[in-house]
Amino acid sequence: MQQLSVLALQHGRVSIVVALAVGVLLFYAIQTLKGKRSFWIDQLHQQYGPYVRISPSEVDVSDAPSFYDIHKIGSAFLKSPWYTKFRGEVNCFTASDPHVHSRKRKILARPFSKTSLRDSWEAVVSGFSQRVVAQIKREAEQGSADVFLWWTYFATDVIGELSFSESFGMVESGKKSQFIIDMENITYLSTLRSEYPFLYNSMVKLSFGYLDPLGHARESIDRITADIIVKARERSLTKKNIFAGVLEETESETPMSEREALIEATMLVVAGSGTTAVTLTYLVWAVMSNPSIQARLEEEVATLDSGFTDAQLEALPFLNAVIQETLRLYGAAPFGTPRTVPKGGYTVGGQYHIPEGQTIITQAYTFHRDPSMYNHPYEFIPDRFIDAKLDKNIVFAPFGAGSRTCLGIHLALMELRHAAATFFRECAGAKLHPSTTPESMKIEQFALISPKAKRCLITLK
Repeated sequence: MQQLSVLALQHGRVSIVVALAVGVLLFYAIQTLKGKRSFWIDQLHQQYGPYVRISPSEVDVSDAPSFYDIHKIGSAFLKSPWYTKFRGEVNCFTASDPHVHSRKRKILARPFSKTSLRDSWEAVVSGFSQRVVAQIKREAEQGSADVFLWWTYFATDVIGELSFSESFGMVESGKKSQFIIDMENITYLSTLRSEYPFLYNSMVKLSFGYLDPLGHARESIDRITADIIVKARERSLTKKNIFAGVLEETESETPMSEREALIEATMLVVAGSGTTAVTLTYLVWAVMSNPSIQARLEEEVATLDSGFTDAQLEALPFLNAVIQETLRLYGAAPFGTPRTVPKGGYTVGGQYHIPEGQTIITQAYTFHRDPSMYNHPYEFIPDRFIDAKLDKNIVFAPFGAGSRTCLGIHLALMELRHAAATFFRECAGAKLHPSTTPESMKIEQFALISPKAKRCLITLK
């Protein structure tokens, strides 16, 4: 806004330019509130090309060379202040300082490695996959089952077991716990506060803290998390969890305080549940919308023996191609990843210079639908990922990129493999319920994507 005002003063058109800037910001805000921001930005790219100014201080770019420059390991493009608005306190996801992020990630990365997860937690993931699919099958045989709801129970129970030594019991009870209600509120309200901090903070101050739904939801989750962290520190847990190992390990290295561990644990639960759930939901939707793809996947997973392992699932070409294609079209977080332009500025496309301090954004939603990277980009074609070799001219980034790649990528893929394989083995021949339509499954995007209808019904009748 200030930059535009200065330019306007030089040309005597202050009011016009400021009005245009305010208009752009207002329209931007409306698209965000409607859950359509990524789609609006994508439409701008389709109309104007790979470089689009979406606000007075933000530029969205969609060319592969810029993406790899911005997100390469050691990049000077640091996470913008937008991330800290989610919570205020810094965690591994929001940390902008590379040294702070490196320390946190080093502590947390080991238990989330593929080897560690398979050794310590695959039985948990497999067990929950079997139990949730049994629940889905039971309901679907009686009429219909909402896989969006059940996958949410599944993913939250898994991350609860890993982080807190006990699940939230939702797969068993078939009911939402208060924890997940609070978590859903955090997901939506964090986006609201990060986009409109002045409005949100004003509401809190004017109500003397009474109207602070985000704060209240976080306090509730923090109480549960804090109890588990204390028990882990005191070695009084009946079962070990990831944070017990983290706390033990850091006692001999750079210590992680109980408060810091609490913040990281909460971040993992919030980030590791809704993301997996919505991806599984769209996987089921996309596969069952195409009978030939469904038959082929069911045939492949039927070749598995009972008691199959994640390593065996990882070797199934079509299952993994289906997962990759789902992540391309329906990755849970396809929105922009804002970075601050470093000292000296940055020139995109060899012609447009972006000054230092501005925000530069890349969004997976646009890259994953770029026809120069993917043939027939709006079609669900798993075969494009069989024996595919992605090069520097193609961007595939459902989990981010570089040193900021999602910490939970291996857990997410393990959950996707086990849940999808178990579902299409046990629920072979399932169909979409008549109420599940392209309209009901239209994507809405706030913090994460979700179906417009907030459900996805399937049937075995």
